[in-house]
Amino acid sequence: MLLVIIVSCTKKEMKYILSIAFFCTVFQGASQNYFDIANLTYIDTPANNFKVSNDQTAVNELNLEVNFPVVLSKKTILLTGLFANKTRVSLDANVSNSNLQVLGFNLGINKTFNDKWSATFMAYPKISSDNLALSSDNLQLGFLSLFIKKKRTNLKYKYGVFVNTEEFGLAVIPIFGLYYLSPNKKFETKLTLPFLADINYELNKKFWLGFRFDGIGTSYNLNNQNYSNNGAYVSKNSIEFAPYLRFKMSKSLYLNTKLGYAFGRNYKVFDADDKIDLAVTSFYFGDNRTRLNEGFSDGAIFKIELFYRLHFD
Repeated sequence: MLLVIIVSCTKKEMKYILSIAFFCTVFQGASQNYFDIANLTYIDTPANNFKVSNDQTAVNELNLEVNFPVVLSKKTILLTGLFANKTRVSLDANVSNSNLQVLGFNLGINKTFNDKWSATFMAYPKISSDNLALSSDNLQLGFLSLFIKKKRTNLKYKYGVFVNTEEFGLAVIPIFGLYYLSPNKKFETKLTLPFLADINYELNKKFWLGFRFDGIGTSYNLNNQNYSNNGAYVSKNSIEFAPYLRFKMSKSLYLNTKLGYAFGRNYKVFDADDKIDLAVTSFYFGDNRTRLNEGFSDGAIFKIELFYRLHFD
C-alpha cells in the first residue's frame, strides 16, 4: 500500500512521507509507539439551565489540530503545528450566543539526550477571543518544558511545566505523567496531569473501550460585550469525565465516540482590569475578582473525535 502511495506522489510529497517515516522511527524512544498527525473533534451538550433565571444554553465546540514534524537529526526533531477551536455558548441568561475562538500554532523541538532521557520544548502563540483579530488584547503566549524518562520500553515518566499568559494573569501548571503499555499491548495508560488522563483496552483489532479525563482551563478576550466600559474577558473551567468507544476505520484513521459529564463547568466573565496575582494549577493567588455574569449548571457532554495516527511498531 505504501509503495503505491509513493509511486503516485510527487517528489516533494514523497520526501515528506519518507521524512514522517523516519520521524516515527526516531520518536519511538521518546514516548508512545505512534504519533497523531491530525485530530478533529466535535462536542455538543443538551440544553443547560442557568442557575438563577429560567433560560438555557447549549455548548457546541469544534476543535482542529494538525501536526507537522520535521527530522533534523537522529536526536533532534522540529515540531510544528496548527490548532483552532470554536465554542458557541451563551455567556449570560437572555443573551445571544457568543462565538469564542482560538487560532494558534506550536513550534518546538524534541531532543533525545540518551537511552533514558528525552525532552520536548514548545511555544504556543495564539489568538483567543470572540473576534479573531490580531491585537495585543487577543494574544496569548504559552510555553511547555516536558522531560521524559524511560524506565522500561513500555513505561515512561513525564515531568514538566506549562506557562501561559492568560487574560486573567500568569498561569503556571506543573506537569506529572506517565505512559504505560501492557506486555500484550492491549492495555494502555496515558497520564499528563492535571490536563488529561486516558485509559483504554483493546477488545480486538478494530475496537477499544476507554475512559478519558480532561481538566480544561482557558480564557478569551471579549471584543463584543456589554459588561464593562473597560472591556471584559471570559475564564473557562471544566472537569470532564467520559467513557468512550474507539473504532478503527482504516490503517491510520480512527473514530472515538464519547458520552460523559462535565463538572464544575463555568464561563465566568470579568472586567478586563480585574486580574489575579498568579495561578498555579487550580490555586488562584490574589483573586478578588467580581463575576459579571450568571453561571449555568453542569451536565452531560457528547464528543465525536476523528484522528489520523501513524504507527511505527
